[in-house]
Amino acid sequence: MLPDPVRRYLAFAVPENARAVRTVQLRHDGFFRPNPGPRWFPIRGEQHFTIDPPGFAWSARMRVLPLVWIDARDSLDQGRGHMLVKLNSIFTLADVRGAKIDQGARARWLAEAVWFPSAYAGDGVRWEAIDDRSARVTLVGEGLPVSLAVEFDSAGRAVRVRGERYRSVEGGRTALTPWSGCCAEYREFGGFQVPVAVEASWDLDGGQFTYARFRVTELEYGG
Repeated sequence: MLPDPVRRYLAFAVPENARAVRTVQLRHDGFFRPNPGPRWFPIRGEQHFTIDPPGFAWSARMRVLPLVWIDARDSLDQGRGHMLVKLNSIFTLADVRGAKIDQGARARWLAEAVWFPSAYAGDGVRWEAIDDRSARVTLVGEGLPVSLAVEFDSAGRAVRVRGERYRSVEGGRTALTPWSGCCAEYREFGGFQVPVAVEASWDLDGGQFTYARFRVTELEYGG
């Protein structure tokens, strides 16, 4: 049986007799900053999701200067993650794979299921109660464990997800780091109630570092 806050959330976010969703296409704009400095850079991106099996392909372009940009691609395919970053579409800044990238990509899909909430009622996830306003969701499958705590407000909306993901640190190393995403400004797309404003942050020793502020501009569901 689903925990009470999850049942309230699904009743709010998923319409009765909702059609089956197998794919999702999303576009967004917003701002991104690669480090805790004061400067934010404009970014535009698009993302394609699959529900079963869990997967996505995200591509985005961040404008750094009038003639300088950074292209980023992040993906999850058959449980495997891949991050590719290039300068001016030519020079490779990062091209990484491996178990820790897999974990981060699977956590990203699990958090971003707020854009296709019927997936939270499927067989691919498992829920555990925390309290009357939060529950823990785990992505079932192979690889490093991926679980997130999801917090809900009094209206049943998912407003925050939090867990741990691997983050690049000095010396080319990675460290498992507390991470969170905040959701706001719910709107209806295809009958589903989903957030259009999201923020993503790392919880560092020096305080919270918010690195992404995205706004959904288009969202389409495929059967």
